[in-house]
Amino acid sequence: MTRALYYLQFLLLAGLWWLYRLMPVRWAYPIGWGVGAGAFSLFHRCKRAQTAIDNVLIAGITKSRAEAYRIARFSVGHFVGHVCEALRISDRVTKENWRDHVKLEMDPEVEKLVFQPTCPVILATGHLGAWEAGITAITSVRPFFAVARLMDNPFLQRFLNRHNFRGGATIIPKQRGFRGEAMRRWRNQNAALAILFDQHCSHGAPVPFFGHTVEVYTSPARLHLSTGAPILVGGFLRTRPLQYKMVAIGKPILAKPDLPHDEALRVLTAELIARFEQVIRMAPEQYLWIHRRFRGIPLPADVEP
Repeated sequence: MTRALYYLQFLLLAGLWWLYRLMPVRWAYPIGWGVGAGAFSLFHRCKRAQTAIDNVLIAGITKSRAEAYRIARFSVGHFVGHVCEALRISDRVTKENWRDHVKLEMDPEVEKLVFQPTCPVILATGHLGAWEAGITAITSVRPFFAVARLMDNPFLQRFLNRHNFRGGATIIPKQRGFRGEAMRRWRNQNAALAILFDQHCSHGAPVPFFGHTVEVYTSPARLHLSTGAPILVGGFLRTRPLQYKMVAIGKPILAKPDLPHDEALRVLTAELIARFEQVIRMAPEQYLWIHRRFRGIPLPADVEP
């Protein structure tokens, strides 16, 4: 029964994909945004929508509930819109012209590290901006790996692979951790490895995030401590149709060798999440607020209607 359901899902996606390919590329984001924002408006009283609104308020982005609603709604619209745009980005953004679509905002040392690959590098980022579209730019200059969860439906996973979703990046299944042939290739090919580390982690490191102590995934820090690969923190923000800004905060991060392992892990993770917070503040409407990021933290007392 499960296999039959998976196949029906695949047929539905294939049919939608055929219709989607008939649509001009410039319509992909607006239509996706409309679907996402419309769904948020329709289900704004559901738990996830309320979590997104509360998260914006707890983070202190605004004190107004009305403004928090607008930001949360926009973020869901942006999420759907950017995925729709990412599915078609290869039609317009290529290895030859990607610099016409991407502006860089980073330290010269970081730019050199990214675009003149002489060692493997870790990209610590999160559910912000146009991360799927960003893969196209990175893969234009160096091999790219990403830790992600594969889809349960094997038909859908093969369909997405066949249509080059995620720009030909090598996906390392989240369940396998930092081991196996893919990780050896990452090191040997001096590739970039993206890790999204911004969600809640029950056994993570307790560090400050938007003025609250939250538990954060230590994956980028652990990998750095075991390999010595430098870490960059940033995001890939959408500025207008098929135009993006690649942002990296500060200089490459290297751990202090004189600290004990556990302390180095905590200090490093705190630095990573602090830098990522700076990127979120650049475009809070492009951050996916629906995750239960601030569990157990109450709303501020001064929230306005």
